[in-house]
Amino acid sequence: MTLMLIAHLSDLHLYTERSETGQAPANIRYIVEGIVSDLLGLQPQPDLVVISGDLADGGTEEDYLLIRQLLAPLTMPIMAVPGNHDRREAMRLGLGDRLTGLQEGKFLHSRVDADGVTLLGLDSVIVGQPQGALCSKRLDWLEGELRKTQPLTFLVMHHPPFMTGNPHWDAYSLIEGRERFRQIIDASPKRILCGHIHQPLHIQWGLHYGAIAGSPAFQYNLVPGSKAAPAENQVAYSYPLHHCQPDGSVLVHLRHIT
Repeated sequence: MTLMLIAHLSDLHLYTERSETGQAPANIRYIVEGIVSDLLGLQPQPDLVVISGDLADGGTEEDYLLIRQLLAPLTMPIMAVPGNHDRREAMRLGLGDRLTGLQEGKFLHSRVDADGVTLLGLDSVIVGQPQGALCSKRLDWLEGELRKTQPLTFLVMHHPPFMTGNPHWDAYSLIEGRERFRQIIDASPKRILCGHIHQPLHIQWGLHYGAIAGSPAFQYNLVPGSKAAPAENQVAYSYPLHHCQPDGSVLVHLRHIT
């Protein structure tokens, strides 16, 4: 296994005409331009950029043309899965030939293999709903792909499969397929990269490491153990860099954007 550097982005919420959430700021394209510039300034640069959903905030064809334009300066491969504010057909049409490892078929699954590392991207979208699901077809695909993987395996999905402890968030996470998903992956440790809740979070979930990336569009600042509804908060944005080591360990660095 060789050194590999993976940048994890999520929830960009880019749009051209209308923000579906009503929360993405008008200057989000310039914020994302700053993130791209920061990625290009890293030495060494990441070997792969992973985006765990909600690239768009409504998912029109024009939105994905904008996303393509903003990501164009990045020369490294980009792997992405859809979120609940994306649209599968428009995302595949606008970005399909730019996204590495994208699979054919209804769902926007992905697979990337490098020296000692496998990344599997799972489409967890329920069309028209904020919650996520892994139906039997999607879980069958995952089970098949896991039969042959590298020693270090990452799973990328928009909706967290684990509980955060906040009832307002957990009701909108993965609501279908969690039990079988856990059974499928429990044969060996995995690293699960998610988005959706707009607050960085890390968890040791049984054998597995789980991480939720923040959002450059808008974020929350929930106190651990709180049962209150999350409120939007002006907190600093950072994105994680996962540095895979030759011995199979992974260092996670936070890259702060000012």
